[in-house]
Amino acid sequence: MSLSLRRPPPDPDPSRQTRIGRPLSEHIWSWLIGALAFVTIFIAALPIFAIVRGTSAGMALARGGSASLLSWLGLELALVALGMGAFFFAYSLKYYLATATILLLAFFGPGRHGNESSQHQKGVNGLSRIIRRGSNGSAYPGGTGDGHLELGYHPFVSIHIATYNEKRVVGRLLEACARLNYPSYEVILVDDSTDGSMEVLEPWNHVDRFKIIHRDTRDGYKGGALTHALRAMDPRTEFVAIFDADAMPFPDVLNDLLYHFYSNGNEGPRPLPQVGAVQSYQWHVLNKSESWLTAAVRTEYAGSYMVERPYQQVLSSMKMIAGTAYMIRAGLLKELGWGRSLTEDWELTLRLYAKGFKVVYTPYAETPAECVATFGRLARQRMRWAEGHSYNVNKWFLTILRSPHLTLMEKAEFVYYGMYYLQSALFMLGSAAWLVSELVLRVHIPEWSALLGWSLLFSNLLSLPLMNLGGLLLEGSPRKDYGGVLGAVVLSFLLVPFQAWASLKGLFERHEGPWFRTPKTGRITDRVEHLQPKKSLKRWLHPRPGRPAPATVRLSNAGGRRRAFRIVCIAGPILVLTILGIGAATAPSVLAANAFYLHDPLGAYTMDNQPSSNGTPAHFQMDTPGATQAWATTVAYTGQTIPAGSYTFTYWVSGEGSASVVAALSFGYSATSSCTIIVPITAWTAALVNGSGSSTSTNTPAVVLPANSYLCWQITVVSVSKGGLDLRYDGNNQQTSIATPSIVVPEHATALIGLALLLPLAARWLIRRPKRPLAVRVR
Repeated sequence: MSLSLRRPPPDPDPSRQTRIGRPLSEHIWSWLIGALAFVTIFIAALPIFAIVRGTSAGMALARGGSASLLSWLGLELALVALGMGAFFFAYSLKYYLATATILLLAFFGPGRHGNESSQHQKGVNGLSRIIRRGSNGSAYPGGTGDGHLELGYHPFVSIHIATYNEKRVVGRLLEACARLNYPSYEVILVDDSTDGSMEVLEPWNHVDRFKIIHRDTRDGYKGGALTHALRAMDPRTEFVAIFDADAMPFPDVLNDLLYHFYSNGNEGPRPLPQVGAVQSYQWHVLNKSESWLTAAVRTEYAGSYMVERPYQQVLSSMKMIAGTAYMIRAGLLKELGWGRSLTEDWELTLRLYAKGFKVVYTPYAETPAECVATFGRLARQRMRWAEGHSYNVNKWFLTILRSPHLTLMEKAEFVYYGMYYLQSALFMLGSAAWLVSELVLRVHIPEWSALLGWSLLFSNLLSLPLMNLGGLLLEGSPRKDYGGVLGAVVLSFLLVPFQAWASLKGLFERHEGPWFRTPKTGRITDRVEHLQPKKSLKRWLHPRPGRPAPATVRLSNAGGRRRAFRIVCIAGPILVLTILGIGAATAPSVLAANAFYLHDPLGAYTMDNQPSSNGTPAHFQMDTPGATQAWATTVAYTGQTIPAGSYTFTYWVSGEGSASVVAALSFGYSATSSCTIIVPITAWTAALVNGSGSSTSTNTPAVVLPANSYLCWQITVVSVSKGGLDLRYDGNNQQTSIATPSIVVPEHATALIGLALLLPLAARWLIRRPKRPLAVRVR
């Protein structure tokens, strides 16, 4: 897509474009989508009817005096379990409806051949603006195929990037930005790194269009860094594009994003002033073949970004800004400013909608990016998302629901979004209630049969895999990618306890916790090209020649064996999830800094994670046995984990020739910043030798800090040789420090997945001799 010709005046009536006449086929499809939505709402209400009937029956038992306390308790737990099942059933039906709608529109809907709606655009709501791209890879207006939007000038775009210790990937991002085929843009990168990233970034300061800014603090985290970029951008800027460090945008990404800020009717292009931002596809495919985990993450994103979000666009419901691969109006961003939330993108979305602006979604300005490569990193990332998401839902809930700027559909989608991560906590509650009522108390809801229960279970279980499968189909993905569908199912269950813990924490806490970055590997395992509209995918939807006959499955009616089978199927996953939940609950916030530098500001012995810039170092004379000195953090920590692993003391000393000192080293915590009484986390005795940058280390298990604890580092001289040594610190060339282990998330429970995989074999053994078999044909 290209932008040229004249600068158009704003459309005085933005809604006019939605009133342009549409062909009969589009009216029919709109009616069909509405009918599907109505049927879905009706089906979603069925479990609610069962809950009402069960409650009425329970009250009748109580009035008749025939119900014991345990029966009452079992019935209540069964109703709780069914209520949670109904809740998930509503979500599942939305996924089914989204999958069916988008697949039908993509393969059978109007305009699929590019000739039905060339003169009939629906503004920001038209599906043609979602599922089509020009032959040159750019989004094309009006289905004309010319890939040309005539504006008369090129709006200036400022690309903003915030990085923290992204040395492995930031270079390739800047190279991709340098290859953009848009003539009027700049790139501003704000870096908070301590890993040597500036060695990669510094040469880019001398490249035209590029500005590199380094901060010595992480104040405000990503939002704080982007605030610096906002202040430094060119005053000509009309639009701001945001990318994360692991992104590799295609050359035409700015054209593809800009297109959606304009309508392109018979009278030429006109701005859409109600569109505040355009979000596209975070296409996590760069390292999708690295492991089963990256394949599963890649599949998750396919379902969300190729099915769920396009469906939101079709319905004109709320769309969320997703942190990267999006563009926003510069004036609007300057007015709103950046927040400091753990999920600054979700916070920005809510503030934008509260002011009456909309977000447009298109998957076809897709930006390749990297999948999280380990489960620990993924769990920590999702916990941050869940905490920040729930925190902002609680903060903005009434504001959004009361806002006159949002439609009823947008408010309904916000409520749906609000419960997104809390589903994990409700899943654990419902599973526990079902386990107790079904297997311990053996109480069932009246008139609710086992067939209905299992139908509800499998309906909920299959919704996400089908949506993810639909996303892969729409992408035209190679067959090897479809293995990730099963991995995504496994992953969704493994993440449940982590997301449950973090979402509840975010919902009730007064202030959000610290930010933790997600480390990137920089690996690229697959060649990536532009997404294309459907590639002969109809063959996946029709029976193939030579398809085998339907299989016959034999099921047992034996009550005891069937009950044992249920115990295995239910208790096994619950056991795994419970242990994972314990892992999540015992993994509180860990210290973001793993290197503490010693300082001496005006005689106050302190330590923090900031290297010194002083020209003259401070001194500690280690020439007398018994000499001791302690340094303390300036802030107190509560409930944070000092991770297990290697502790390393790196020091600079001076002395006579081969002088040395034997010193007792202690790293611990104290209730006061004076470190008068230190509870050691680790302590060891080491021989310190004369020289610069020497080190000594030890290993220790993890420790959770009590409330209001200051970290302390203490050196006590035991013996000296040849006059002892002079410890130098707090100087730009004498960075004496204590390094704690790297941050980790407990992953020991993941080995229990193997146990879960063996459960079907155990179940088969339990029912290997069925009685009165019942033949069921499965198609």
